[in-house]
Amino acid sequence: MQRRHFLATTALALPTILNAAPVKAPAAKPKIIGFSKVFIDLDAEKTAELVADVGWDGLDIPIRKGVTHIDPAKVSDDLPKMIEALKKRDKSIFVVTTDITKMGPQEEAFLRILAANGIKKYRLGFVNYKPNENPMKVVREFAPALKDIAAINKELGLWSGYQNHSGPSFLGGPVWDILLAMEDTDPAHMGLCFDIAHATVEGGTNWPIQVAAARERMGALNVKDYRWREAKGEWNRDACPIGEGIVRKKFFSDIIASGCTAPLCQHFEYEIGDAKERIVHFKRDLATLRSWIG
Repeated sequence: MQRRHFLATTALALPTILNAAPVKAPAAKPKIIGFSKVFIDLDAEKTAELVADVGWDGLDIPIRKGVTHIDPAKVSDDLPKMIEALKKRDKSIFVVTTDITKMGPQEEAFLRILAANGIKKYRLGFVNYKPNENPMKVVREFAPALKDIAAINKELGLWSGYQNHSGPSFLGGPVWDILLAMEDTDPAHMGLCFDIAHATVEGGTNWPIQVAAARERMGALNVKDYRWREAKGEWNRDACPIGEGIVRKKFFSDIIASGCTAPLCQHFEYEIGDAKERIVHFKRDLATLRSWIG
C-alpha cells in the first residue's frame, strides 16, 4: 500500500515538477581591479605582490606619455614581464590606459603589441574643449577618428573605452557628447570606461539618465568618490574614500542587477600616504566596494 501510494503521489506531482521554472544560477559578479597610477614606483614583481596582498583580481596599467607604469618605448619588453608576474599570482591585466586619440602607424603598432600579449581592453586618451569653441564641432571632428580606431580594434579583437570626466574642458563630461561621437561604431569594439563619480559631479541627481544612455557601451567601470566643499562662496569637489561622498550605492546594485560584468576599476585621487598607509586605503575601499556589490 505504501509503495502504491508513493507511485500515485509521484505521478500526480510530476507535471508540476516538469513545468516548474528552472532555478537561476547566481549572477556572476564583476571583477574588481586597481588602477596602478598610484604605485608606478613598483616593478613587475612588487606590483604583483601588492595586487595579491590587497586582494584585487588584477590591474588597469597606464602605458602612456607622462605618468605611466610602463614606458611605451619599452612595452615589448616590460609588458610581458608584468603579465607573467601577475599570472604567477593568478592575476591579470584587464585594461591598459593609453593616450591614443587617433589611429596612425605608431598607434597601430602599439595596439598590435597589446593584442599579441593577450590584452583585450584599453582606455583612450582625452580630447579637450578650448574656450569659446563650439562643442559640436569638436564632436563631429572626433567621430571619424573613433571610427578608424574601432576598425583596428575589430581587426585585432580589441575594445577601447573613453573615460568621461567632469569640468568644462573635457569632451565626455556630459556623456551625451562622447556617445554622439561614437554613434557610428560597434559597442563591441568602442565604448566607455564609465566613471560614476564624474557622472555624478556633472549630472547630480540625473546620473541614472547618463547610466541608461551609456549602458550598452560600458566595458569598464572606473570607481572613485567625491564630496563637495564650500569655501569663500565657491563650491569645490574633493576626492575621498568610496562611500564618503556623492556616489550612491544604488549605481552598483543596479549595475549588478542588469547583468553587467564589466570590471570595476578602483581609482585613488585622495591623499593615500606612504607605501604602508596606501595598502590600508586600498583594502578599505575594496571592502566597501565588495559590500556594495554583494
